[in-house]
Amino acid sequence: MIPVQRLKDAERVVRLTMIVILLTAGVSKWFSDGGFFQYYSQLFQGDLRIVVPAGLVNFYLSCIPFIEVGLGLILISAQLKPLTVCAWFAFMLSLLVGHYILQEWSAVNQMLDYIFLGLLCLVLPHHGHWWFRDGES
Repeated sequence: MIPVQRLKDAERVVRLTMIVILLTAGVSKWFSDGGFFQYYSQLFQGDLRIVVPAGLVNFYLSCIPFIEVGLGLILISAQLKPLTVCAWFAFMLSLLVGHYILQEWSAVNQMLDYIFLGLLCLVLPHHGHWWFRDGES
């Protein structure tokens, strides 16, 4: 049987990984000089089986960096973890649907790793503090 302290340590690593993924992705989009927005906006205007209005796509594309940075910062708080992980699932599912619409099948499959990362974070117990293990000060 794995000690609870070890499970809490593992959750800390998983949550830190999620935070780094989100902050890196969001900040890199801000500094892409509009490249992220232009690239995906153009892809969604192509000949696709599922057509989403350009205004809706462009609005969501412009929100993505803010969502990523916001979720990354909120995940720092262990108290808000359950709600934030649910938001992580919703966000990752929205990206999965976007890749599905674009018919990027390998990207759809790769999104499952992010879903499982969130699931792992959700089920593992967490320490009450980032810098100390429970029972230490």
